Amino acid sequence: MQTKNLVAYDYRNAVLPNITKKFKSIKKSNWIKTFVILIFLSISIFFLLDFYKVLTSTNNRISFVTDFKVDINKLSETALILQAKMDSKPNSEINNYGSDGKTIDANVISSDLSSAIVSIADTNNDGRLSFEEISNLKLMKLDVDTYKKELKELQFNLRSADCNLKNYLVITKGKYAGTILYNGPLKFIDDKNKRYFGLDLKL
Repeated sequence: MQTKNLVAYDYRNAVLPNITKKFKSIKKSNWIKTFVILIFLSISIFFLLDFYKVLTSTNNRISFVTDFKVDINKLSETALILQAKMDSKPNSEINNYGSDGKTIDANVISSDLSSAIVSIADTNNDGRLSFEEISNLKLMKLDVDTYKKELKELQFNLRSADCNLKNYLVITKGKYAGTILYNGPLKFIDDKNKRYFGLDLKL
């Protein structure tokens, strides 16, 4: 009986510690694996969220610029229609391309728009705009009431972030007569980092 008890005691002392060590080893190994998996998942989620933010930002930027281009197109079409109406009626109260009839001073044009206008108005190719070159375009503000009335008749609804007609100008003389330009505070920049001021004008 005593011999059996000794055998049982030796078994517990010899085998159980090994089982306990193996269990702890397995438990530790599983904990490390779980920790590594959690880190991997966290990093993956971080990159996915970052990618989603970039994608959303790009899509928003594209939509932002697209709406602006559509509005510029509507305003340009309206300008041409108003000019046609003016030409057809000698005594029409409509000014050139629906403008307010007053050529603006160079200092009214934003510095960024002035830089963009160089591409269409720099006749001597010196990379700068002179007072004469700006004057040759005869840039004018839109006659807000005239445009609102015509836009309503044409059922043109402006959708861009800036629908304030006071922030738009129209070229009334030369090759680009009828071209609508944006002179407001917002920056319409696409996913290629190009800033737009009109249909064919960008920096």
